[in-house]
Amino acid sequence: MKLSDTGQDLIKHFEGLELKAYKCPAGVWTIGYGHIKGVSEGDEITALTANRMLIEEMVEYENYINNAVKVDLTQNQFDAMVS
Repeated sequence: MKLSDTGQDLIKHFEGLELKAYKCPAGVWTIGYGHIKGVSEGDEITALTANRMLIEEMVEYENYINNAVKVDLTQNQFDAMVS
């Protein structure tokens, strides 16, 4: 399965969009819609880049769910697990 547009919108709603790197409450540098890999102090991105990063990163999480869950899921269940 793949993350739906609704699932992507859910992630965007709860993560919020930050175009400048910031330290989250856990002290991790974060940017875009909760992206943490390779983020450093002073990094800046565009909204278009944040969307691309989210789409690319979600493939990893889709694969985790697709490989781990062995029962049929509705799209909403899958979206919730990926998010």
